[in-house]
Amino acid sequence: MHILLRILIILLTGIMLNAKTITDAEGKNIIVPDNVTRVFGSSPPMNYLLYAINPDKMTGLNFAAKNAQNGADGKLLNKKFLSLPVIGSFHGGGQGINLETLMKYKPELVLIWQDDMMVQAIKKEMLKTNIPTLMIPFREITDMPTAFRIAGNAIGENERGEALAKYSQNIINEVKTNVSKTKPTNYYYAEGLDGLSTECDKSFHVEAINFAGGTNVHKCQQNNLIGLEKISFETLLNYNPDVIFVQTPIVYNDIKDDPMWKNLKAVKNGRIYLVPVQPFNWIDRPPSFMRVLGIQWLTKILHPQTYKIDMNKRTKEFYDIFLHVKLTDQQTKNILGDK
Repeated sequence: MHILLRILIILLTGIMLNAKTITDAEGKNIIVPDNVTRVFGSSPPMNYLLYAINPDKMTGLNFAAKNAQNGADGKLLNKKFLSLPVIGSFHGGGQGINLETLMKYKPELVLIWQDDMMVQAIKKEMLKTNIPTLMIPFREITDMPTAFRIAGNAIGENERGEALAKYSQNIINEVKTNVSKTKPTNYYYAEGLDGLSTECDKSFHVEAINFAGGTNVHKCQQNNLIGLEKISFETLLNYNPDVIFVQTPIVYNDIKDDPMWKNLKAVKNGRIYLVPVQPFNWIDRPPSFMRVLGIQWLTKILHPQTYKIDMNKRTKEFYDIFLHVKLTDQQTKNILGDK
């Protein structure tokens, strides 16, 4: 009996030594393996968060790595990431997730976006499995350093998580200080096939633009995850924004060439900008770690007189740190849309 008890103690001690306790964004303690090697993000923002920390530990994706919202390719991204299986998404569009399929890939941990509108439904589904889940805050720009630290610690990448957190915090502080000394700039976010879909002023889809010192001309209450509120051109004329940010190249070119849009102050003054999407969208769809670079680009556009940074230099620096890619001068120009 004493021998069996000793064996049991040894086994339990081994389990405890190979596991650790992580406190999530809700203050709950989660037990995870000491060195997680297989992790899944339950939402697109969590997928990209994992990519920034260590793509080699990802088990799969919510959707195809290359899609209509980004410019993902092998020149800028880890080839293993591009070949990861699409396990599915809790978010409707594309391939819906199947818990049996998810469990087949044996994730040791699932990251859940705390600010997701579907978070309660996702938590309920994950309770049907025995997979540990960790809640990560990521809606607010100021959440990003915390997200890097929590996720990095959880998957055994403390040093990497801390490095990304510190860099992000420095940029956030810099932008916040600059914006605090300026007057907000009115903007319109042109989405959809005709540029007449947009976002409500407090939507997480425009969080980066607001943080950079912009004031959304479209005031409303977002009632769904997708956003994309339809407005009329007459309404837009009445708004007459100072700056227009455009989601897609086709709409960007249409707006520049359409005589009707030239009646808008932003178009007349040449203050219409195409959002960069290499390798992921810098602002939105989904909100990702690219916003650390995006808020710099946005602030320079919204407040060019006070935020006088070198975007070419900052872009190269960011890609080196976050994506392990050393950009050439020409690549940087192409990404920024400079001629």
